[in-house]
Amino acid sequence: MQIKAFTSWLNGYLSKRDMKVTDIARDMGDGVKLLHFLELLSEHRIKQKYMEKPPSRIEKIQNLHIALTFLEKEVGVKTAGASAEDFADGNMKMILGFFWSLFKKYRIQTIKQDDKSSEQGLLLWVKKTTSEYRDVNIESYKYSFKNGLPFVALVDKFIENKDILNYDNHSKDKPVENLATAFELAEKHLGIPKLLEPQEVSEGNVDERSLVLYVSLFFHAFVAKEQQKGLLEEKDKIAREKHALQGSLEERAQMAAQLKDDNEKLQQDLDSERDRIRSLEEQLQKLSSHLLEEQEAKQNLQQKLDDQTRKIQELSENKLTLESQISGLEGQFSELSTEFETESKQRKKEQEETEARSKVEVNGLGMLKKNLTEHLEDLYRWQKYLDLDTESEVDFSGDIRPQILMDIQKENFDAQLDVLAKKLSKESEELRGLLSIKEAEKKAKKDADKKKKERQQKNKA
Repeated sequence: MQIKAFTSWLNGYLSKRDMKVTDIARDMGDGVKLLHFLELLSEHRIKQKYMEKPPSRIEKIQNLHIALTFLEKEVGVKTAGASAEDFADGNMKMILGFFWSLFKKYRIQTIKQDDKSSEQGLLLWVKKTTSEYRDVNIESYKYSFKNGLPFVALVDKFIENKDILNYDNHSKDKPVENLATAFELAEKHLGIPKLLEPQEVSEGNVDERSLVLYVSLFFHAFVAKEQQKGLLEEKDKIAREKHALQGSLEERAQMAAQLKDDNEKLQQDLDSERDRIRSLEEQLQKLSSHLLEEQEAKQNLQQKLDDQTRKIQELSENKLTLESQISGLEGQFSELSTEFETESKQRKKEQEETEARSKVEVNGLGMLKKNLTEHLEDLYRWQKYLDLDTESEVDFSGDIRPQILMDIQKENFDAQLDVLAKKLSKESEELRGLLSIKEAEKKAKKDADKKKKERQQKNKA
């Protein structure tokens, strides 16, 4: 039974490297398949070099020694007393003990249920898995599996086609039939090899190690099935995602082309933006320089502002003083306004009187100017008369306006009066002198004529 179990277990790993074991004692004798199995089991690479085709016993033992040393030092598993010579000599008892130690570590001790592990954890797993089935009571390996119903329950629990097995058709009174059916269906549908004989199990002649090994195959088969189910679901999921990705391949290609165009456009925009940034940097540099100048100007302005603030403070103080003075001046202004109003009325009245008086004086001066003009004209006429002989006749008609009257037309009224007055005074003086000469001449002539007449009369007498 152990040979069958371990052979199946070994081949499950070695098939990954296209290897197969048919006889454990003979096929493990050169150490090559053992080395490959240990690498696959431990998932560690054997770094020490070994011979793939050892020609002699010495090279075979060397390969086996490398395998056992790797297992003990690199993986940390004791070899249970088996030596390289045991494998080379085909010592089946030691070889089976060696593989039982490995199987227990990698296939049984890894089983955990609640707070139990290894064999007890496996037993608890069977108990939980079959708890809903009748006539199944898992307490120990020696007595709990004899009627075969636990194995029937395990097969019924995990077999996919429920039409193959009907648990209700099985009774605890037919243990051999139950065991045979369970072992056959387990091998056919769950991939668990028939390692036990139904008759020996029903009679209780199978050792506990063999039962543990066989039951563990159910556990790992179920775990593998769940993992396979998960892998299939993951595979279906990946297939669906792949189909969706394939369906969107054209769309992605179009998107890629669009992205390429967009990328070219973005590159152009980026180049343009870089040029703009360079321009902005130059402007920023200029602005920074201008900002420094502005800051200096600001400092100057701040200084001026401080000065202005002080001046404003001084002006505020002066304002208070001025407001006080203005308050006093407002009273004075009120008094002055009253006086000014009174004085304005008085001046207005005087102005009106002055205007009236000026009007009268202008009228009088106009008459005076007219009289002066006429008098001046008379003086000129008399002057002409006096310049003539006494017996000559003088025409006093017509305009004999002297040149002076024409000259003063451009002057203002006061100037005209002043010129006329001076001219009239001068002409009057000249006229009086001329009249005195004329009167003297007339008197002398009259006296001469009188004397002449007296002489003539005297001569006549």
